[in-house]
Amino acid sequence: MAEETQTQEEVETTETTTQAPATYTQAQLDSEADRRAAKALETAKAKWEAEQAKALEEAKSEGARLAKMTEDEKAKEVEKQRQAELDKREAELNQRELSTSTKSLLVDKGLPADFADPLVALGDADKIKTAVENIQKTIQETVNKQVEAKLQTDPPKNGASALDGADDPFKKIMAQYKKK
Repeated sequence: MAEETQTQEEVETTETTTQAPATYTQAQLDSEADRRAAKALETAKAKWEAEQAKALEEAKSEGARLAKMTEDEKAKEVEKQRQAELDKREAELNQRELSTSTKSLLVDKGLPADFADPLVALGDADKIKTAVENIQKTIQETVNKQVEAKLQTDPPKNGASALDGADDPFKKIMAQYKKK
């Protein structure tokens, strides 16, 4: 009996501690928020400093490499860098132009413009046009099949549509008038 009372007291104590939520003062909450913000700020600052150090090191190594070159080599290297930058810009411009033309093609075909991004990944305007036409054809065929399936009805099972022959009520009425 004493053991049961002790067990019940332990259960009640456990229930009491789990039921009572911890309450914090506003100062404690503010302190915790400030601590977390400071930690996030320090993490971001450390990341930024590491990126800056890496960029500085790359610039120093590039400067040292260029310092060792002759004037002709420097001019060639600068021209090479300019050409690489121009090629990069041209590729970006072509990508945007391809994206725009793909979106307009999709809209013209009655398809959602959301399909443009995966299609632009094909990279070739002819391939994109072929893919759009195939998509449109497939969607149209699927829609037509579903419409036909919805419109298709089963013939009546009680024979009401069979008006020719002996069961035709019109023929029975006409037969009565012909007898008179």
